[in-house]
Amino acid sequence: MKVKKITAALLLTSFALTACAEEATAVPKTIFKNVNIFNGTQDKLIKGCNVVVENNLIKDACAKSVKAAKGDKVIDGQGMTLMPGMIDSHVHFYFSHEGQRPGWEQSRWDHIAAMGAAAAGEWFADGFTTVRDMGGMLDGLRTVIDKGLLDGPRMYLSGPTISMSSGHTDMTFAGQDNKPEHSNLVRLQMTKIVDGEDEMRKAVRQSISLGSNIAKIMIGSGVAGSKSPMFSSQFTDGEIIAAVEEAERIDGYVAAHLYLDEHIQRALKLGVKTIEHGQFIQEDTARLLKEKGAYISPFLGSVVSDEILKHPVFGGELRDRTMEMKNGAKDFIKVMKKVKPKIVFSSDVVGSNGAVARQVRDFEKWVFAESFGNFEALKAMT
Repeated sequence: MKVKKITAALLLTSFALTACAEEATAVPKTIFKNVNIFNGTQDKLIKGCNVVVENNLIKDACAKSVKAAKGDKVIDGQGMTLMPGMIDSHVHFYFSHEGQRPGWEQSRWDHIAAMGAAAAGEWFADGFTTVRDMGGMLDGLRTVIDKGLLDGPRMYLSGPTISMSSGHTDMTFAGQDNKPEHSNLVRLQMTKIVDGEDEMRKAVRQSISLGSNIAKIMIGSGVAGSKSPMFSSQFTDGEIIAAVEEAERIDGYVAAHLYLDEHIQRALKLGVKTIEHGQFIQEDTARLLKEKGAYISPFLGSVVSDEILKHPVFGGELRDRTMEMKNGAKDFIKVMKKVKPKIVFSSDVVGSNGAVARQVRDFEKWVFAESFGNFEALKAMT
């Protein structure tokens, strides 16, 4: 009888120790209770939910009831709406300071990095929890944010923009003998200028080694391009294919800066996965975009409104190019609504920060919703 009592006591002690150990090792959860959910895919609210987050991942998107454990953080939504963090698919945090080419060429690395950190904080405070930085940024700032030392969004990086000589982001000046090695932006690896398939492969490989997820190449000119007209086609087919092969080797992809319809067709046929801008697209090309499962990341504010002309850059020194782009993009909204390819939200703010950057970002949100409706805008942003 005495042995049985001892055995029972030992079992109880064992159970108690196990329970204590489990409680000690339990991962604290964050619970958003009493919220209505917009999930980013359905044009409705899912009401009366409790969202459970564990290890920074959603464990239960709509628990009808949940019991908080010791150490859990509970946030009472009081019946308000909870939605995914927003995604801006085209930003340039390291190109956020004023001055355009002259200003960028004269800036020190510490000023550029500080402006990038400020921009990251601004976007994050505005509800953007993920961005694609589409030119100019290596992974230093991303590393600091991921460690929790600075507030900012999750970042997917293209690293330096890749241009051919005289291409869209060849920003060397005549006084620099048009030599890349004389360029501040090239030295800081914010841009790369390459000619030939071997140089393209090397540039993409170097970008990958510096933390890039994406290869951003310039297949056409653009509003801010100074050395080539809007209609110019850039890079050979072989150079583009080389970039695609190198990016796909690490399960990445190529994003291409371009506007013209024929340039978009060419890029898609050569394996490009995201079209950056692309506002001159026509119906047949939009169908090819949809068939390929590729994405288009436009800047809508420049298409449907003349408000862009109030911007100090696009309405100032770049006004003529901006008008050329607006005129070529007159069918964009109609084509997108008819074909319905994959479209994402992008603000593409350059040369702007603080209040001006916020105005551009907010205006782009409004234009997207005005053009496609609130649900499509929210879907594109999440």
